[in-house]
Amino acid sequence: MVDHRELFEDVTADLARAGFDIDRWPSGLRIGHGPHGVLIDWPPAEQEADQPPPAEGIRAAVTGAVAAVLRESGYRVAPAGPDGLLVTASRPVRVAAPDAPGEGGREPAGVPEQWWG
Repeated sequence: MVDHRELFEDVTADLARAGFDIDRWPSGLRIGHGPHGVLIDWPPAEQEADQPPPAEGIRAAVTGAVAAVLRESGYRVAPAGPDGLLVTASRPVRVAAPDAPGEGGREPAGVPEQWWG
């Protein structure tokens, strides 16, 4: 299994900044390491015996909100299981730098003359 420690730390930090409780309780979200990235899901019902069950649709709403926050932060987010997410790092975005003077056969743009009247 590949170690995604830095990705895990970045994902949890971004979720915390967005206001999500990244500790296991009370939200119930489980954030862990997976073979291809960071897995975010919910523990099986039998592991939540000491917690009340979430209202209908709450898990889907929270999972959708988590996915939206992470996508806006630049991660790739894919479904994993019935109500989980697989988070991977997005490819680095390459910003085209303006041509340096003389590169690529282009001359630098001249400054327009000012006419004082």
